[in-house]
Amino acid sequence: MGEIIHWTLGEAARRGGPLVAAIGNFDGVHQGHQQLIEKACQLAAGQPGSQPAVLTFSPHPRGWFRPTDTPFLLADEMLKNRLLAEAGAATIIHVTFDKALQQTEASDFAAKVLQPLNISHLVGGADFAFGKGRSGTLASLGESVAVTAMPLLTDENGAVISSSRIRAALQAGQPGLAAEMLGRPPVLAGPVLTGDQRGRQLDFPTANIQLGAFQHPAYGVYAILAGIEGVAGPFAGYFAGVANIGKRPTFADRGVLAEAHLFDFDQDIYGKRLEIQLKAFVRPEQKFTSLESLRAQIAADAAQAKECLGLQARSRA
Repeated sequence: MGEIIHWTLGEAARRGGPLVAAIGNFDGVHQGHQQLIEKACQLAAGQPGSQPAVLTFSPHPRGWFRPTDTPFLLADEMLKNRLLAEAGAATIIHVTFDKALQQTEASDFAAKVLQPLNISHLVGGADFAFGKGRSGTLASLGESVAVTAMPLLTDENGAVISSSRIRAALQAGQPGLAAEMLGRPPVLAGPVLTGDQRGRQLDFPTANIQLGAFQHPAYGVYAILAGIEGVAGPFAGYFAGVANIGKRPTFADRGVLAEAHLFDFDQDIYGKRLEIQLKAFVRPEQKFTSLESLRAQIAADAAQAKECLGLQARSRA
C-alpha cells in the first residue's frame, strides 16, 4: 500500500511531487469509483513526475451532516484504503470533513485544499460538487487546476452505479446485485468478539463481529467467504462458511451481529480482524422454539451455503 495522509484544513502543505487526484467520497470503491482512479492513473502516466492519488473525506460528509442516521458505510477506513490502493492510487489523502471545511467557499477550495496538497490535476464524476452549500463544480475551478470530468458509469440497463443503489441492494437481500456494481462481493468487517459460546453448544462455533458503521444488509443467513487477519485460507486466502446477520431473535439481544461459522476451521481468532464477503442470501432471519430445531436449521443452512459456494460439486469431482 502506498502513502496514506490524513490532512486537516489549515495544516502544513504536503511535501512531494504533483498529484493527479481522483476526488470523491469513494464509499465502497465501486466500479464507478474505480473508473475515476483508472483515469487518474492514465493521466499521471502521461505527466512525468506526477503520481495518481485519491482525495477523499473523513468522516463521510453524510455522517457529518446527519449524525443520527442509521449505519450506512460500505467500507471502513481500513478496507477503503486497501481497495483504493488496489485500484491504483499511489497516494490516499483523507481530508478531515469538519465545520471549517463545510464552510469553505467553493471559490476558495483550490487555494485552501488543492494547492496545499499539490494537486495539479483533478478527476471527478460529472456530478461532483464541493464547497459551502455544494455550490462548486469541476467547471467552476477555472484555470486554478487542470480538470477532467468523467461521465457517470451506468449498468446495462442505463442506471447509474452508485453507493446508494448498492446500499439498497444489500437492504433487499441481494448481495449478487451489490457485487455487480462493486465489482467484488460486498464486505462486512471488524474484530472478532468474545461471545457467549452459544455456537459451540450447537456444534457450530461462530466468529462474531459487530457491524458498527457498516450498512446493515437484510437480516438472515448468507453463504460467505471470510478473510482472517494473519491466517491464510484454502480458497485464495479465504475460508468458506455460513453467517447469520441480525439480532438473534432466539436468544438475548446483543445488538446486530454477523455470526460466521467457517467450515473445517477451529482456531482461536478472538481480536483478529475478520472480513466477511457476502456471496449469496440463503434465508431470512427467524426465531426458533428450541435449540434442537435451531441446530437442525443451521445444518440445513450450512449445506445450502456449501451448494451456493460450489463446495459440494467440488468435493464430488
